Amino acid sequence: MVADHRGVRLSLDDQECEFRWDEIGAVETETARFGKRYTVTVHTPDRRWYPIEIEAPARSRFAEWDAQLDAVLDAYFEEEEDAD
Repeated sequence: MVADHRGVRLSLDDQECEFRWDEIGAVETETARFGKRYTVTVHTPDRRWYPIEIEAPARSRFAEWDAQLDAVLDAYFEEEEDAD
């Protein structure tokens, strides 16, 4: 998964999808109660969702990944609010 100024890109094996910021309604994360699975779901305005599960090397990475993703999302949504 990559989230940057272009949007969000998800890939798994030979499958890929890319979302520009104007195609994204929301991005949410979820962690498994047990194990090391981190799920990122991109929601589009037309009520579709695209999840990807990432196997973390350790559960301690979840907080780091959430913080990094939040920083990108905050930067995007702050720019959008400033434009309004």
